[in-house]
Amino acid sequence: MFLQWIGIATTTYLVIKLVYYLAQGAYLYFFRTYPDFNKYGKWSVITGATDGIGKETAFQLASRGQNIALISRNTERLKNVAKEIESNHNVQTKCLAIDFSGDEEIYDKIADFLQGLDIGTLVNNVGTDQELVRFLEQSNLSLIIRNLVRVNIMPTLKMTQIVLPGMVERKRGLILNLSAFTILQPIGKFAITNATKSFVDLFSRALSYEYESEGITIQSCRPGAVGTKLSQQFGDLEKMTSIKDYCTSWLATVDKARWTHGHWQHAVEAWVWEKIPTALVQKLSDYFYMEPGAKIMKELEKKK
Repeated sequence: MFLQWIGIATTTYLVIKLVYYLAQGAYLYFFRTYPDFNKYGKWSVITGATDGIGKETAFQLASRGQNIALISRNTERLKNVAKEIESNHNVQTKCLAIDFSGDEEIYDKIADFLQGLDIGTLVNNVGTDQELVRFLEQSNLSLIIRNLVRVNIMPTLKMTQIVLPGMVERKRGLILNLSAFTILQPIGKFAITNATKSFVDLFSRALSYEYESEGITIQSCRPGAVGTKLSQQFGDLEKMTSIKDYCTSWLATVDKARWTHGHWQHAVEAWVWEKIPTALVQKLSDYFYMEPGAKIMKELEKKK
């Protein structure tokens, strides 16, 4: 009888846990309700704003009445995106061309650029990647290390340092930081990139506890492969979640959780990814990502 009760209790616990996860997933990804982004402030600041998730997020926030401050590397693309936003939505835009792989002095320029704006939302989206080879086999290891730290880690820290004091003073604000669900497992030939993404995720979740009492919402987003230029090394872009669909889903999770995968498909992929034995992850990543990715990167280099 004792063993029977243990079995019943265990089964009940697992069923309740499953129902909880399903209900939580449905709440996050299927009941799409959006916050009033204007309650945080009039301006949204987006890094890496001329392509992919950053660009689409800028358009979606503009469609909800946000003025958009765009920060990215290419001046011409920035002007084109700003012009398109202003022509489609009755909002203001500001542009700043910055290469985030530069020295720390770039953040003085960014601080001056953002001076005086009622910044309600910060989207730390800018990022870069490594070659899909082992650590010591990177073609220019010192440069790779420097760029990954400067582009994947420093902007999240420094941009937060710039905008957070104003948010705390106004007792309102939203910070959205882009990580990746690959952080759930160590992946060979992806060590530096994965580590930098892990930093962003842990920093974001810890900071959310520090500043929630100040009225600040901070969320880490862990997407999988979305149909962006940065993701083309991982396979056919047409088979991935579209950028528009992903951002539409992701922005509906704001204010609902400290972290999210942004889209139900990515949540399912992440759940499976986390449960797979680590040794098998290495083999699968080599088969599905690394070998095809290396071929694609070689082809891109040839075209250049």
